[in-house]
Amino acid sequence: MNSFKLNTYVIGGPENIQERHLLPYETKSAALVRFVSLFSSLGLDVFQLRFKNSSDTDFLKLANEIVQVLKNTSCKLCINDNVKVANKLSNDVDILHIGQNDMNPELAKNQISSKVKIGLSITDLDQIQNIPNFINYIGVGPIFPTESKTDASKAMGELILEEIIKKVDIPVVAIGGIKLKNINKLKSMGVSGFAMISEIFSSIDPEQKFKEFKKIAK
Repeated sequence: MNSFKLNTYVIGGPENIQERHLLPYETKSAALVRFVSLFSSLGLDVFQLRFKNSSDTDFLKLANEIVQVLKNTSCKLCINDNVKVANKLSNDVDILHIGQNDMNPELAKNQISSKVKIGLSITDLDQIQNIPNFINYIGVGPIFPTESKTDASKAMGELILEEIIKKVDIPVVAIGGIKLKNINKLKSMGVSGFAMISEIFSSIDPEQKFKEFKKIAK
């Protein structure tokens, strides 16, 4: 069903960049582009751009910069929730990811290029009854408590995650409080991909942390 790997899946926006990781005179957006370029050169499978509270113009500008650094890499670009940006960059965007409280999946499907894959957030067991058949993968979580998303649902835990994996026939990406130490167990449960935000961007050395992530999650 998927023509690409989901194993190492990093989500981020300028708001996730730590001041201590900025180079002199560097903006957080520029630092994000630098990190995405670095991670993609180290084998990142998917980068999901999430730019909170931004205008479509700013989102599009940043997405365009990321498109440039991902050229000639195997990393896929995922746009979070923004159909307009996904449409304008339809030749370069691989995935549109939509949340439970965002645009209706059918509506999104009708508005974007047929070559753009669609991922859907699942925050509880009941929601799997309503997954449209064109959804390519689901992002399930939060599995563990997380501070990366202020409006995140209550952590569901591993048992519900396992139940969801048994009941769906599309890949599952685990999200929410995922740490390197959790990956082997989640992998043994059948998780296809591991979405990380703070574990990478809040670490002392994001490059080293990503290298460890790649080694475990591949």
